[in-house]
Amino acid sequence: MSKFENRFFKVLSEQDEDRAAMLSTLDKDTNPEDFDTDTASPTDINDPNSAVSRALSEREAAMVSQVREWVSNMEEFLENLNGTENSIQTALANAEADTLLDKMKQSEQRKIARVATELAALAESFKGFLAQSNNSSLKYV
Repeated sequence: MSKFENRFFKVLSEQDEDRAAMLSTLDKDTNPEDFDTDTASPTDINDPNSAVSRALSEREAAMVSQVREWVSNMEEFLENLNGTENSIQTALANAEADTLLDKMKQSEQRKIARVATELAALAESFKGFLAQSNNSSLKYV
């Protein structure tokens, strides 16, 4: 067994041992289920905790959707700015001498590259936050 597999089984066995120890200390007329910490069932529509949980989940899903849209828009703009065939950067690089685009090329290509680099970094940062959005331990942090 791997190191993590051993730890996992140890945690499971400790939980069973802890529960057994707790049950042995209860009085005979005490219901052990009174000590369960499980939350309300998500199917319980009348439970206010479930309603709050659903509302928070829906709000989080809307935010994730919004960030995905932003990332998509950034990537589309990056493609127009510094993409392949029809991008601004390609048009400037292929500009004929002594034309408007040639004059722009001389002064603006570095700026375009810098903006594209910063925008790509921002898009990747947003993707990182999206990847973390499914991690429940990072919610509301």
